[in-house]
Amino acid sequence: MKTAVAVSGGIDSLYALITLKEQGHEVFALHARFIDTEYDVIPALKNTCHSLNIPLHVADLRKEFNASVIFPFFDFYQNAQTPNPCALCNKSMKFGKLLEYAKKLGAEKLATGHYVRLVPFENSLTNTFGMSIQCAKDDKKDQSYFLALTPLKNLQSALFPLAEKTKEEIIQELANKNIPVPCPKESQEVCFVPHDDYRSFLISYGKEFQFDAHNHGDIFYFDSNTKNTKKIAEHKGLWAYTEGQRKGLGIAWSEPLYVIKRDKKTNSLFVSTKDAVNTKFALADRLNFFVPPSLWTGQLYARTRFREKQSPCNVYLKNNKEKLEVLIDNPDTAMKLQTITPLLSDEHTQLFIEFTEEKQIYASGQILAIYDEKGFLLAGGILL
Repeated sequence: MKTAVAVSGGIDSLYALITLKEQGHEVFALHARFIDTEYDVIPALKNTCHSLNIPLHVADLRKEFNASVIFPFFDFYQNAQTPNPCALCNKSMKFGKLLEYAKKLGAEKLATGHYVRLVPFENSLTNTFGMSIQCAKDDKKDQSYFLALTPLKNLQSALFPLAEKTKEEIIQELANKNIPVPCPKESQEVCFVPHDDYRSFLISYGKEFQFDAHNHGDIFYFDSNTKNTKKIAEHKGLWAYTEGQRKGLGIAWSEPLYVIKRDKKTNSLFVSTKDAVNTKFALADRLNFFVPPSLWTGQLYARTRFREKQSPCNVYLKNNKEKLEVLIDNPDTAMKLQTITPLLSDEHTQLFIEFTEEKQIYASGQILAIYDEKGFLLAGGILL
């Protein structure tokens, strides 16, 4: 099988490349140039690929990355949301433009260094659904959350050689093979934001992306007991804050204050004390389904941020336009869910989450990921 392996220069993608070659795949390395970087990894990649007798291709996708990832990054912040650019990149670039590029070069599959499984989906309702995404063996590195927006049909062309490996095992195996890593430094949180300083990045490049960094407004204190609000300060622009934030507010108060809401319509920031930070609810739209809700069964779980455990919850399918709200509680609602399958792609359809226990409020713009008891990724969306 002719297989393209997306290589960044790091440990994970190098392991994927070597492993697939050893398994007999006809591999070639494919490096995506998404941004201009201070350190050009391509010469080192060429040396490594030459030593392994593996062809290397470079896809210049800077223009596409700019349009599909960086511009939306600014747009999210301008609209008082906190984006997840890695999820946008996986959807539109790695398993979008880069996959297209790989297929033009004759590849049947695109392999990456993601820690995630692509395996047959099975539960008490079905064993004939087909391949779907499941959490990786290494739960500390599992990256299924970042794939929550990527269409399943694109991922059907993917290979994930790291699915059953831990990071420690990969490091040791490469060390045993005595193969140098072209770029051994771990990638940073957001690849295009220098030193992970997103605030400086937004201010420095805002004009280029029609971003207004000086949209100041009012800060209101919300009293969780009386439900009253009062103005107590001014904010520097809603983009500079995120829900749950405590540090950097610059407000003198008798006890720590936390951001609890950003209101884009009124350009207002709401803060309160710690007892107002938790919630049992979440809402998301722009949904992406891996498995139809009519096949979901057992206890469901949700994640509203990457670095958190999956939390048990009830999930409701909502569509205000159609005056629809259905608790996904199969097999009791399976028949009704089958009849409303066309609504899954409706832009007005949302997932409403009710957690069994309170948890810290989420940041609007981040990713909602729904899982089942076996760790299968069922659906994803963007939190409102």
